[in-house]
Amino acid sequence: MDALKSAIQEAARLKRDEGIERLSSCFQWREFEGDDQRQYLHQEFVYENVMYSVQRGLPWAAVVQIANLCKELLPELRGLEKSEALSLIQTQLSQCHPRLPPSHHATMYDFMVQSYIHHQCLYQAFLKKEVNLKCMHSHLEIHVPPHPLPLSEGTDLGVWEKQQALKELNAAEAVKIAEIHRLREQAEAQIMEKLQVSLGDLSLEDRLDKQALESMVRLFLQSEADMVKEILIKEIRAVQELLEIRLSQTALQGAGHASDASGYSQKGSTSGTTKTKKKK
Repeated sequence: MDALKSAIQEAARLKRDEGIERLSSCFQWREFEGDDQRQYLHQEFVYENVMYSVQRGLPWAAVVQIANLCKELLPELRGLEKSEALSLIQTQLSQCHPRLPPSHHATMYDFMVQSYIHHQCLYQAFLKKEVNLKCMHSHLEIHVPPHPLPLSEGTDLGVWEKQQALKELNAAEAVKIAEIHRLREQAEAQIMEKLQVSLGDLSLEDRLDKQALESMVRLFLQSEADMVKEILIKEIRAVQELLEIRLSQTALQGAGHASDASGYSQKGSTSGTTKTKKKK
């Protein structure tokens, strides 16, 4: 115990790799003999938990117990589910002699759970020797960003935003015009279809006087009034929306011209002032 205590104290003063080597010299590592990777993982696990117990100020007798516990614990975790691993860690800590105070017990339990459970898949892969390292190479094509245009060929942010807004309004205008044409064609097609059906019901031999013809037309119009009314309402709404779009276009274009004019007037006034100063 004294030799292990001295080794731990010495390892705590060394750098990490040297500390792992010094602490590992105190044990025989038969669990993963012949497998350097798994053996080193085992040694790292012991070192990390021992150094944490030293940093937390546990008594040296308890630190030695932690070292022995972790040395035996990791191989026993092989193949265990998360709940089983937690139970085993709790049991092993409870069996430390001398017993850890409740605060130290809780501190070491939390750290051991974090250091193992958060990397359980990696630990289990190494413990079960299921690691299959593959080197995969991918040739990726690199697309460099386009070379920016000179600033002299650029567009002012305010002008660009107005241009984008006008494009959106123009697109909306085209959609509304197409919608109005579609509604008109739909109404015309439905009226003509109904009219052809009504006329088709008349035989060529039938002779209608003026009053009978007017009555037939009146009945036809009355039957189609609701359909035509609905289409007209949709068309009116579309026309109103089209007018709003065009008003927005006019306002936006007017604002653009006004800003250009004001900029021009400012330039003119500046040049005029300069000339006046030169004359003086």
